Amino acid sequence: MIREVRREELSACADLIRKSFQTVADEFGFTRENAPRFTAFATTEERLLWHMDGEHRLMYLYEEDDGLCGYYSLLLRDQNECELGNLSVLPEYRHRGIGGKLLQHAMKTAEEQKCTVMKLSIVKENTVLRKWYEGYGAIHTGTEKFDFFPFTCGYMKIMLQETAGMDFRIIEGADQINIDEVVRLLKTTYWANNRSKEQIRKSMENSSCYGIWLNDEQKLVGFARVISDFATTYYLADVIIDSDYRHRGLGKLLVSHIVSQPEYTCLRGLLLTMDAHGLYEKYGFQTVNGRAMVKSPDR
Repeated sequence: MIREVRREELSACADLIRKSFQTVADEFGFTRENAPRFTAFATTEERLLWHMDGEHRLMYLYEEDDGLCGYYSLLLRDQNECELGNLSVLPEYRHRGIGGKLLQHAMKTAEEQKCTVMKLSIVKENTVLRKWYEGYGAIHTGTEKFDFFPFTCGYMKIMLQETAGMDFRIIEGADQINIDEVVRLLKTTYWANNRSKEQIRKSMENSSCYGIWLNDEQKLVGFARVISDFATTYYLADVIIDSDYRHRGLGKLLVSHIVSQPEYTCLRGLLLTMDAHGLYEKYGFQTVNGRAMVKSPDR
């Protein structure tokens, strides 16, 4: 579960952050000597205490039965902006969706604080992490080189206002999604408007299904399904958002949720589209022969 950090846990949080960022340091050759201000070496209990009492950051932990395994903080700024800090997951807990849950929690928390933009910084050379954030709608905004870092700082931002104020949740599993709602959505598409209800039922039963459920209106406003062997390839199909709810970021949210799932991140992704190339390119898909798009495995 995700909960607020308690003061007496700051030492454990500092240790968690250092261990999480140490893998980045090892991968890119950062050391205490050549990058003393890098997070893996500069994070201390005293620094986090300043975050809590001096900057009044919102600080959260991801906790499982066997202990603390994830962390992030939010620094609220002027002009409805906030800064995401030190999103961390211990190495032994990675590839289980914890990072995605922390980021989604941060986005929701930022929206509750009336923020419209969430900014963050990464090691520019860490292209895998950059793609991961892009999967949640983050866009690159610039870079900066500091003399005290042996790397380039890359800056990104996530626009939050698109889904602000919408009470929705992502649901998973064909048994959790009303087929009549799916039929209603697919009948509005150019690719599935002639499918029978029985065809749609069979396609759902033999796929991993995802939906966006609008709580206040009690209706399904988004749907997608994935066909996969879970070893080499997955096929993303039937991505649709209710026409009354488009241009609010729901399509991006649904696609980013799917492609960031641990069972798909190391597989090749396929899809077909006639008019939504720009959407899928944000999540690593590349156009092949006009319509077909292929996503290389994350490594």
